[in-house]
Amino acid sequence: MTQTIQTSLGDLISVLYEEFFELYGDEDLASVAAAATINDMIADMVAQSRAGPSSREAEGVA
Repeated sequence: MTQTIQTSLGDLISVLYEEFFELYGDEDLASVAAAATINDMIADMVAQSRAGPSSREAEGVA
């Protein structure tokens, strides 16, 4: 089951940055890690949308 949560991109970036800052203790590294995570999430969403509904249904079954 997939749960959908409504949030803004800015809120997500802020939360990721804070978590990575706590993890690494470095502002620059936290910024890069947050940006990389957002980029990966967007790339995954684009790939899923290009794969079509049949691929998404198969993933849900597996």
